[in-house]
Amino acid sequence: MKKFPLLLLPAFLVWSPLSPSAASAPTYRFPETTGFLREWLICGPFPNAAERGFIDFRHGRQCDGFFRDCLLPQGGERQVSPSEGDSLADSETGKRYTWRRILSDTDLISFENLFTPNNLVVAYAFCLIETENETPAVLSLGSNDGIRVFLNGEMVHEFHIDRWLGKDIDLVPVTLKRGANRLLIKVDEGSGDWGFSARLRDHATVLKEVGDNIERHKKLTVATYDDDLSVAFGEPYQISILNPGAQVRVQVRDSTGQVKGLLSGPPGHKLLFPLFAFEEGPLQIRAEFPLPSGEIVVSELAHYKGPLPRHSPPANLGADLAVRREGKPFFPIGCYGAQVGDYPLLKEVGYNFVVAPLEHLDEVHKAGLLAAVPFHGDDSAYLAHLEEAVRKYKDHPAVLCWMLADEPEFNRLNLMGIHRAYELVHTIDGVHPTYLVITDPRGYETYGRCCDVLAVDTYPISRRPIANVGAYIAQARRSSDGDLPIWHCGQMFAWPSDRPPTPDEHRYMSYLALLEGVKGMLWFAHRYQDFHVPTSDPALWEAQKRLLAELRELEPFWLAEGRGQSLEVKSRTGKVRAVLRADGKGRRLVLAVNSATEEGDSATIALPSEVQASSCAVHGEDRRIPLSGNVLKDEFQPLGVRIYLIE
Repeated sequence: MKKFPLLLLPAFLVWSPLSPSAASAPTYRFPETTGFLREWLICGPFPNAAERGFIDFRHGRQCDGFFRDCLLPQGGERQVSPSEGDSLADSETGKRYTWRRILSDTDLISFENLFTPNNLVVAYAFCLIETENETPAVLSLGSNDGIRVFLNGEMVHEFHIDRWLGKDIDLVPVTLKRGANRLLIKVDEGSGDWGFSARLRDHATVLKEVGDNIERHKKLTVATYDDDLSVAFGEPYQISILNPGAQVRVQVRDSTGQVKGLLSGPPGHKLLFPLFAFEEGPLQIRAEFPLPSGEIVVSELAHYKGPLPRHSPPANLGADLAVRREGKPFFPIGCYGAQVGDYPLLKEVGYNFVVAPLEHLDEVHKAGLLAAVPFHGDDSAYLAHLEEAVRKYKDHPAVLCWMLADEPEFNRLNLMGIHRAYELVHTIDGVHPTYLVITDPRGYETYGRCCDVLAVDTYPISRRPIANVGAYIAQARRSSDGDLPIWHCGQMFAWPSDRPPTPDEHRYMSYLALLEGVKGMLWFAHRYQDFHVPTSDPALWEAQKRLLAELRELEPFWLAEGRGQSLEVKSRTGKVRAVLRADGKGRRLVLAVNSATEEGDSATIALPSEVQASSCAVHGEDRRIPLSGNVLKDEFQPLGVRIYLIE
């Protein structure tokens, strides 16, 4: 889950008062100016991937606005030198665009707050850099999303990517000519946050900083995605500044030391080896990057192709995949983002655990809750800290499970490091399960074998199909050996410049997860940045309280072994699904959900012959449905959920 981005908040921009040189572009002197450039001329927004929508948008050649020169009426991106108030007109639509001056009160230039529309668009920023002599420098950049940079008409940088907005992400070596230098930055946007950051830095200073921190910059990451082994050396546009244009050479060796794969490419960019080239078993990856001095920077990492070995479940995890406390099964209901002061309220409304650090365990226990204890990492220091903590706290009454890492596949953590952590905890603590949360389905078959509990976080609102919640849970289950409980990690927050789920969307996603047989639930997050569910979205909070009450009331059905019996459903759209579950005490429950997002539906649900009843109660509604010939008929709103109780 993308939950801990650095420097994510958008900048607030204000109009600067016009100076005596208001008609010209903002001008900076280098090397005198060392801070982030906050004053710019900006122009836009121009359309980008106009034929696409949020759901099917991807960065690529479809982003015609990013790759098209939108400034041709002013001479083009390589020639433009605008002044404040200059304008141009689109030759096809006649729409006029004007260059205007802005001054940001933070280092991040937020196009998101300056332009409408601000999705599926591109925009430009322009300034002048003056130097007394020809000077080498480093243009230090960040962007959300893709960025193109032109200096004196030459494109010195292009990186088309979907990423968070931050600072000093791309280090671009440039040469400033004597006098005025024209700097033009172009940033594209799919949806969500949008903007950039930029500053000029002394070339020698940056090279020394990167060289002094070579261990961080040479980090090797390896991940298996579908049919590829993905290898990356360092981050894009970081270590490459030590030797611009040089490529990293990557070898893949088998357990005998024989080279089975060899590729070269730019540092930080993913090199894809076809998995079929390697036999199942251990692999050793070695990356080599040359420096101008002749020295070779080397990184090595172990990896594994195929199913990693798993140990037997810990004592607190039953064969029915339900978590136990003092030998009794229960349905875990938790959340991220809770502060200590929130614990009593969370307990009151129906949560039974929180994600909480070691130092909060006593407060968690005092509130009557349990804790998923989070860790994150993959190296020897991480393993040492994990071992020390588990040994010290394994008998603490608040411990529910050990969270080994957050989204290891998204963060490209070392697979073998996570597997060693999984084995380490099992050796020390045979009682409490280990836990991982995975957002990319391609990580289920690899990292999913490094935990006792796998949580699937699918945050679709509002840029992805909402039905992915159920599809990914089903995929995670199929990727396991049938001995891995799947938990639902649901969305209760808003992506930047987006919205949180509506109460109906929230209820649908939760019950779709239950229909797929999850054995626990948690949500991100009770608090996230400035978003606090009870105060920021009272309607969503009330919906959550009702849902928690239902989960507790119907807990025996969720704890029942298996996923229940899929029922035959006939409906106009074909998007209504239903399962039958029993609580072991003679009661049965039919859970039905409608995955259609825009239209209601009528559904006929066939019950098995052993169900002997003339009617069933609709849970939460004051009505009963007659059962004629063991057939249940009802109406469903878009994303509608129905729970039928059969005594």
